[in-house]
Amino acid sequence: MIARPASRRDLISLLGDAANYGKLGVLFAVGMGGLLLFKLALSNAHPIIISAIINLQPFWAAMVALLVSRVPIPVSPPIFFGCLIGAFLGAMAIAWSQVGEADRPDLRQLTDSALHGTWLYAIPVPVCSALGGTLVGKWFAQYDEAAAIAANFCVSTLVLVPTAGFVLYQQSDLHFGAPFPVGLMILGTIIAASVGRVFYQIALSATGNDNGFVTMFFLLIPALTALISLPLSWLIPDLHFAVSLMFYIGLAVVSTSLLSFSLLSWRQTSAVTKKAQHAIP
Repeated sequence: MIARPASRRDLISLLGDAANYGKLGVLFAVGMGGLLLFKLALSNAHPIIISAIINLQPFWAAMVALLVSRVPIPVSPPIFFGCLIGAFLGAMAIAWSQVGEADRPDLRQLTDSALHGTWLYAIPVPVCSALGGTLVGKWFAQYDEAAAIAANFCVSTLVLVPTAGFVLYQQSDLHFGAPFPVGLMILGTIIAASVGRVFYQIALSATGNDNGFVTMFFLLIPALTALISLPLSWLIPDLHFAVSLMFYIGLAVVSTSLLSFSLLSWRQTSAVTKKAQHAIP
């Protein structure tokens, strides 16, 4: 993340300012709060319900952008919520298609999970995720995005790595029985937490911290996850990829909704720009 000289310079500058450590501490607390709530939510709730809550992130992200950065909803509410509903339904169809027949819940099980489960703890999770990105864009806008994320990782690592190592040592869990899947998990986590996080922050900078617009495309995650699982399933016997009609329907609905959202957003932005240009004497 700090391969470029500008990133290294901004990282040193950011960490050299003591006033930034309080902000980095807040970001760490927000991120850890989201992770702990996610773990707690999964303890007694069906993953399908949790997936549905997480897939509502564009709505919460738009609210966070509006309240924190004063960025309005990127397009008119009918377009935004119409595309959000379509992409949400498509993402849920993809998630449902990958649930095995033996694990697929019926309506009674889903109702029982909704009434007595821990899914309520998952509601703040997408809020925490969106809030973290918006605060980085608001507080560290003068720094390179990669440097800002690297500084966030530095503070988090100083707390998490020693703590996790101590807990694993106390529980005698400092061993790995399946090195290949664990190695892939570590590699995927590093890539997602570094490269993906930086691109997310760059997208926020490019759109003026418009978190509602950027996170709308997060609804492609179930489709991309399934497609990535296909070649990995050839290497890992326990990793299954279900190719079904439901998967293709969900993929088509998500793609159509997000393509429509992109085109309508572009047309509305172009119309506003032209109107402003004509208004200039």
